[in-house]
Amino acid sequence: MQNMRKWIALFLTMLLPVLPAAAEEESTMLTGKTATEIVEMMGFGWNLGNTLDATGGNTADVTAQEQSWGNAKITPELMVRVKEAGFDTIRIPVTWYRYTSDDGTYTIREDFLQHVREVVEWAREADLFVILNMHHEAWINEPNFAADAEKIGEQLTAMWRQIADTFADFDQHVIFEGMNEPRAQGTNYEWGGNAACYAAVNYLNQVFVNTIRKDAKGCNAERCLMIPGYAATSSPAGTAAIALPTVDGEAAANIIVSVHSYDPQTFCLQDTQTTFDPEKDGAKINRVFENIKETFLDRGIPVVMGETGATNTNGNHDERAKWAYCVAQNAQRYGVPIVIWDNGNNQTSGGECHAWIRRAVNPKLRSQATSVVYPQVLDALWEGKNSTAWGSALTEVRAEADESILWANADGLTSQKEWDSSYIQLEAKIEWFADGARIGIRYSGAGTPKIVLDSAEKSVWWIPVDAASVEQNADGTKTAWFTSEILLAEMRKNGVDNPAQLQNCYVIATNGKITAYRITVEGMATALTTYHVNGSAIHQADLPDAPTYPHMTFCGWYTTPDYQPGTEVTGASGASDAWAKMALDMSVIK
Repeated sequence: MQNMRKWIALFLTMLLPVLPAAAEEESTMLTGKTATEIVEMMGFGWNLGNTLDATGGNTADVTAQEQSWGNAKITPELMVRVKEAGFDTIRIPVTWYRYTSDDGTYTIREDFLQHVREVVEWAREADLFVILNMHHEAWINEPNFAADAEKIGEQLTAMWRQIADTFADFDQHVIFEGMNEPRAQGTNYEWGGNAACYAAVNYLNQVFVNTIRKDAKGCNAERCLMIPGYAATSSPAGTAAIALPTVDGEAAANIIVSVHSYDPQTFCLQDTQTTFDPEKDGAKINRVFENIKETFLDRGIPVVMGETGATNTNGNHDERAKWAYCVAQNAQRYGVPIVIWDNGNNQTSGGECHAWIRRAVNPKLRSQATSVVYPQVLDALWEGKNSTAWGSALTEVRAEADESILWANADGLTSQKEWDSSYIQLEAKIEWFADGARIGIRYSGAGTPKIVLDSAEKSVWWIPVDAASVEQNADGTKTAWFTSEILLAEMRKNGVDNPAQLQNCYVIATNGKITAYRITVEGMATALTTYHVNGSAIHQADLPDAPTYPHMTFCGWYTTPDYQPGTEVTGASGASDAWAKMALDMSVIK
């Protein structure tokens, strides 16, 4: 019996090293939060750059890689210094492929997984949010990026499944970022991309989300997932090409869009511009955030700027302080956490000299009495952050539930004349025509707003639409409502059969001047949209051909709008109404 007890004790002792310690105490677990709520809690962050994402060192030592590009070995004390410097988030870039098997299973070495886990635990002990990613993965960033997307997706799935299982017990303080800057490296379109590359990124983002959400263990079912566009660009073209992943035909929950921005590049990345003009250069930064707002924030999609920074050029700390104040103020106003890129480079020329936190501090040296390399630059960052309220640029135009903002001007934009046919111009979107959707124009003045649609494809240049109703608001303004049914009816009356054939949407003033404050759409589908066919006794044979919308798949005709996600139903013969279900198509590369 005594020997039996010894064997049991020995067995339990052997198990201890492989059983992960509880990542979060149950009493302090962060759970049940939306991605928007998490983003509001993240504050500003710091990148542990050129460390675990380095690609050198002897793989026999799991700490060699992080030191191979000249940075110090990671310690718990570093995490404390990051927190003490004022940051609330740390992004931990990791390059995994050097510790991954090449036998087709893509098995990540357990000792490396546990080392990365240890680093994440140190960050959490310092009360930091953590963004964990895949960074310099040569198998992702290769010249045939688009053509090889399916093969890349297989490895992405295998590796993220292991990472997700390893970190499943961490709560919502830990965020997974599927890829860093996915791109066709070594090509002449490496940083700009093309349509095939954009589609490949959307496909891989969907693969990433599927991997984390399928049979999710621990906290992975509600974990926030960050997805980039092509090369993580913040350009209008690149961000507009991002398609949000879906789960079972519906928009995936807790998704955060990741963008990177080093604007202006001649000042932030290169050493060709040593001064920062708050007016001229500040306008460039503001345009980046305004594009983020219009593309994502106005639609309720949170964004994190995962990388930004300004290189040290000949000690231009005062100029970098101006940049820091400007980017921090914009980030705070628009409600976008920024994560400063720090690669540990303390040089002063050559570009990309991005050192912010001293990696190894010698307390005996007076010059290293602080962990901050350039205090005046970091001080300016906090001054910019504290100069305005979080999300103050969105306060006046924040969307209500089930509402997306198409255009807004808090001060109001007044038409130039009583009949102003070129007042406000928007790009027509197929999502506006979802069943039950309606566009609202909030305005004041003696005139009345009218919507005019056009279609270059059908050579129809004037499709006027009157409001279905006008409501009086408590603040003295009015809202003119245009329902999708009215928009569709007028469109078809003028020879345009498919909303995808529309090009522009104009708001015009009639019968007097108006001042518009915002244009919203309620009930706009994100992952789904519908195409409604009206008529008496619509028979199956009379149904139109499957509607074709960009990046969407036709799922089937329905005789009721109350269809179930993921099902395919054909419109019944003799139905008086029919709806087409359209799902975002991210399952194949075309």
